[in-house]
Amino acid sequence: MKIKAFFVSALFLLLAASFSQTAHVRFKMDSDLNPQFFSEPVIPAQEFAEAALTASGAGQEKRRLLMQRLDALWQSLSARLEKSGAPEENAEKILSFMYEKILSKYNFDQTRLDQALESGVYNCVSSAVLFMHFSKRAGIPVLAVETPRHAFCVIFDGEKKIDVETTNPYGVNPGKKRTTDLGSGRTKYITVPAKDYAGRHQVDDRRAIGMIYNNRIVQLQKKKLDAQTVGLAVDSYFVQGKSQVSKNDLELCVSNAAANLSNAGKELEAINLLESAEKEFGQSQRWTKSIFNCRRNHVLKLVKELPFEEGLSAAKENREKLLPADYAELKEYAWLLGAQKAGEKMDWPLAVQIAERGLKDFPQSKKLLNCRNIFTNNYAADFHNAAADLFNSGKKGEAVEKIKEGLKVLPQNKILLSDLDRMSR
Repeated sequence: MKIKAFFVSALFLLLAASFSQTAHVRFKMDSDLNPQFFSEPVIPAQEFAEAALTASGAGQEKRRLLMQRLDALWQSLSARLEKSGAPEENAEKILSFMYEKILSKYNFDQTRLDQALESGVYNCVSSAVLFMHFSKRAGIPVLAVETPRHAFCVIFDGEKKIDVETTNPYGVNPGKKRTTDLGSGRTKYITVPAKDYAGRHQVDDRRAIGMIYNNRIVQLQKKKLDAQTVGLAVDSYFVQGKSQVSKNDLELCVSNAAANLSNAGKELEAINLLESAEKEFGQSQRWTKSIFNCRRNHVLKLVKELPFEEGLSAAKENREKLLPADYAELKEYAWLLGAQKAGEKMDWPLAVQIAERGLKDFPQSKKLLNCRNIFTNNYAADFHNAAADLFNSGKKGEAVEKIKEGLKVLPQNKILLSDLDRMSR
């Protein structure tokens, strides 16, 4: 299952405070994992099972008990296998044994090996990992196969490759017609279809364990617990030998956790998380972009919440930490917001002054030009209305003086010039 990506909210949208997450995450590999086993693509059977149980979230004592159970199961299974038997025949016995003794109920989300062993509930990943463990012990060359929606196995008989659909007790060599004895001379024909095999590619043992982590991460994402996915992604990264696929997943998990912090109004915590990740794992274009996005949202919040001059200063002080386009947008927005706040108080002189100052910074800004024109006309309307009241009261001279007063501050205003012309006739 593919890890999902989430993104930081866009500029000028309200910052949605969805849910609070702590920025405290783990960037060190789980101490229960032994790094020496992940330097090579093939992992021995016992170490493979131990790592799979650790990846499943099983603690030390549970791992000890489940490894003992696997040993007991193997003793029973090995008695059924032909020492010189063909890989396909022994694989069929392994799969049949798994469903007779361990697996009982399919659940799409149940990827953990410990739960498969304890409850019998399994999915494609947990059943594939279990099959790989027993095949390794039986000396059958085996690999996992991954598709965008599914996982299964492939075994090797010399040059021959044989698929194994581990979610079905008859899944060795899907598509092969086989029979089963129902007793009393009755026979049933069984064919397991090869499904969800598009986009298939073989993966090594480390990736098979990584798929356990991936599925657990997806379950946490569904619960909106993205900060908790980071530690799992870190473990998966080291288990998979720092592969590019695992690095991409790690980058996504850190970015998602940072996006949630930013959207909850904790932009500085998000930036600290991203910068800590870069310090630990090296630079990433995704993280660099997320840092700029979080910084942009933080400055946007300051511009919105602080008094105009302080908000404008905040934008200027963060110039070097913002992308040039974001800085320009934020600064223009600061001018617009300052003028609008003054306009809301009907302080037309201040609103016009701020808009005109902004136009010196952004002479091509249609938004600021429109803003200035609106507030200028509102300012002129105050003089116009006051003069109209005086004129209608028979105080023509005072009305003319009021218009001239307005023209001193708005000398080119067409409304006032028109008023003066009509009143002077």
